[in-house]
Amino acid sequence: MLPKAAKTLQGLQKQFSILRALMIRDMMMRFGRDNIGFAWVILEPMILCSGVMVIWTVMYGEEEHGTRLIEVVITGYMPLTLWRHMTSAPVLIFRRSSSLLYHRSISLLDILLARQALEFIATTAAAITVWSLLAMAGLVDIPARFDLLIGGWMMMALLALGTGAQIAVGTERWEAGERLIQPIQYLLVPLSGAFFLLDWLPEAARPVLMLNPLINVYEMFRAGFWGAAVPTYYSIWYPLLWAIASIFFGVIAVSRTREHVQLT
Repeated sequence: MLPKAAKTLQGLQKQFSILRALMIRDMMMRFGRDNIGFAWVILEPMILCSGVMVIWTVMYGEEEHGTRLIEVVITGYMPLTLWRHMTSAPVLIFRRSSSLLYHRSISLLDILLARQALEFIATTAAAITVWSLLAMAGLVDIPARFDLLIGGWMMMALLALGTGAQIAVGTERWEAGERLIQPIQYLLVPLSGAFFLLDWLPEAARPVLMLNPLINVYEMFRAGFWGAAVPTYYSIWYPLLWAIASIFFGVIAVSRTREHVQLT
């Protein structure tokens, strides 16, 4: 009889192997084996971000409210890309991957986590690549506080993970759910803080807008990028509580969805 700790380690190793295999499968199905293959995992979000930065710079100039516009865009668009990828990927994910459930060791949660991990790794690699190239070109500065920068990025991932779990369940159990996700995402963009800072707005509007956890995350991410040079307003605990609650209820919802998934 193996000790309890050894059994736990064995279980974790098996779980990691399952997630890794599912991630490789998702990557192959999405990008194929030809040409540059898996490099598109990084290049796809990187090209989108770069295109937005060029367009905004041409349209609005180099500065906005005394801040480099290119820095406003990169600190807004990259977290937005992470949010959109991790909340779009789960749409109908269980239905499209139902054949995997013939393997008894694979669960719905495995399928969801593998896809979300792939999206997180790809977008993170793209963000690092874009920032590195811009920093080498002298177009952006070195972040002032990496702890807040990384904390904001991880907070966005946690919020997207919990929201994505609920989207996966909602689109599986409700036919019309798929049609609503994209419009809701577009409607959230102007309210999320992706392309504005709270400091630009009237003081009376800030407490109301900060009820949106996404705005807190963008402000936290930007506080890490600029430090004290640019005023930012955020709470760490408010979006964290939202993330914990959404993940908790999302995992419960996923565990109760298995009987509604039809095997193909």
